[in-house]
Amino acid sequence: MLVLLVRHGHAGSKRQWVGDDKLRTLNEQGLADARALVPLLVPFTPVRILSSPFQRCLQSVTPLAHAIGISVQNSPSLVPEAGVAATKSALNVSFNGSGAVVLCTHGEVIHDMQSQLGLHRVPNFNADAPREKASVWILERTGRRFVAATYLAPPDLQP
Repeated sequence: MLVLLVRHGHAGSKRQWVGDDKLRTLNEQGLADARALVPLLVPFTPVRILSSPFQRCLQSVTPLAHAIGISVQNSPSLVPEAGVAATKSALNVSFNGSGAVVLCTHGEVIHDMQSQLGLHRVPNFNADAPREKASVWILERTGRRFVAATYLAPPDLQP
């Protein structure tokens, strides 16, 4: 089973945002990130998309959802303060059949998940790989164990 762990696209400065941070939207670069994620992720045949309910995360995976004809499911376990709930979400997410599950979340959540999932024990895992906005971690799960982790740079940095 593949879990595609996506960091939301660019959303501008948190310090300059006025209002509830949950409502901070993608900026122009972030909207381009979201569109560019579609051809990057479609080949993995996503069958479920779960997202932090924060606006910037939902916007990051909405073009993908439209392209493949499925809806985005809000997942409170993927918000910045989720802690171990995000890791449990990655371990417990399931579906019937083949394909991948997309989890769209925040940089700090991805950092925490990498530690909590024990990815440092996965062959070829590079703990120093960045967690840039609009980047993707392809996590291969067998049962409740992750056995492979591959980093995909953001679409604007792809070769």
